[in-house]
Amino acid sequence: MKTTILAYVIALGGVAMIVFGLWGLYILITERVAELRLRDYVPTIQSIAVGLVLIGLAQALRLSLVIFDWLVPLSSIAPKEF
Repeated sequence: MKTTILAYVIALGGVAMIVFGLWGLYILITERVAELRLRDYVPTIQSIAVGLVLIGLAQALRLSLVIFDWLVPLSSIAPKEF
């Protein structure tokens, strides 16, 4: 259960990174500057990419939980109650 919550927290962080990256890209595009270089766009694109990586990491963690539960049921690992 704790690992599932961790996966959702990581996914939420990924979505937040994508939102902040898109917000930075919007600010950069609407800025009234004569010429923007490619290196001006790098931090925003990089934060969007990090968000996608975090979402992928969360999905991999959730998938590993499903596979582990399929191979070794978690009910067999849990301590027995009296």
